[in-house]
Amino acid sequence: MYWEGNDGSDILRPNGFKEYLANIYDLFLSLIDGNVRVLDLGCGNGLMLKHLVTRSRYKLIPYGVDFLEESIRQAREKILPEYAENFRVANIADVELEEEFYDFIFFDPYSVHPDDLEPVVDRLLKACRPGGKVIFYIYRDVLLMLKIIHLLKLKWIGWVGDLLPRYIAERLEKINYPKVSIGVYKT
Repeated sequence: MYWEGNDGSDILRPNGFKEYLANIYDLFLSLIDGNVRVLDLGCGNGLMLKHLVTRSRYKLIPYGVDFLEESIRQAREKILPEYAENFRVANIADVELEEEFYDFIFFDPYSVHPDDLEPVVDRLLKACRPGGKVIFYIYRDVLLMLKIIHLLKLKWIGWVGDLLPRYIAERLEKINYPKVSIGVYKT
């Protein structure tokens, strides 16, 4: 759906947005506090990673995983060609991650099936270096849709932590922001 009728010139469409999310990306950037390796699971075409790399006062090495081949092609060829080898086409539920390799991992838990969520989260925590952070986030428009769906099932979904296993959610630092719900897990 993201690529239908898109010749690749619209860099926002492969990420599912109509506008550039500079304010949200700046918020993400404010969480990074050193020269680090940054992984974005479900990276689309790497636009958020490009924002982080180009605007950070630190040296960031970006890595991205997405299941859409065209999005990864655009990340490799147009968005961050100097880091082309750091982008992979893979399903987040199946991707193998090197243990204690990444300093910051960005992950939207809505991007995997609920049955796969706990093993994926466990893998992320192992892939994050000691002293690193896993940033769990979900955009508010998706959260609103989930609230409606889950209210019908009598389960409250009010922020990103409500989607995660309890033992993770209890350790999250909650960040309130108008367009995105964020929970930061420090390893």
